[in-house]
Amino acid sequence: MRRSLTLYTNQVFHGGVWGPLHNKSVRPVVELTDAAIGNGQLAFTVNRVEGADVYGSFLIGVELRDAAGKTVLSRDGEALARFPEADIANVYVARVMPGKHSLVIPLGAKARLMLRDDILQALPPGRYELVLTDVSGLTWRSGVEVR
Repeated sequence: MRRSLTLYTNQVFHGGVWGPLHNKSVRPVVELTDAAIGNGQLAFTVNRVEGADVYGSFLIGVELRDAAGKTVLSRDGEALARFPEADIANVYVARVMPGKHSLVIPLGAKARLMLRDDILQALPPGRYELVLTDVSGLTWRSGVEVR
């Protein structure tokens, strides 16, 4: 009886024996909210809500794209590894911080990030898309309006 219950829960919660594996602890989930552009600054909030707790989400890309999909602002992993800590406003004890090759977002971390760039001063009004890329290849997107 105990083995049957174990197999049943493994199948239902993780797709373990039949079907695709859907173990939520394998892939990080980052919520991207409150994206805004103003005064030469792009600001947004990241909140890591799911994934393995033994390592963080490793952010290796931040892109701002215009309505045509053209990249107008980009930061790669090396640039994010040098992200100024003064431009990270952590909310919780788990802290978003620059790592060796990326920006590290541990499980349970929530922070407001601010990117400053002169190109943001001259953006024409319109709708833009903010895209964050994890080292695993996962991406998270949010719309941003410039008025």
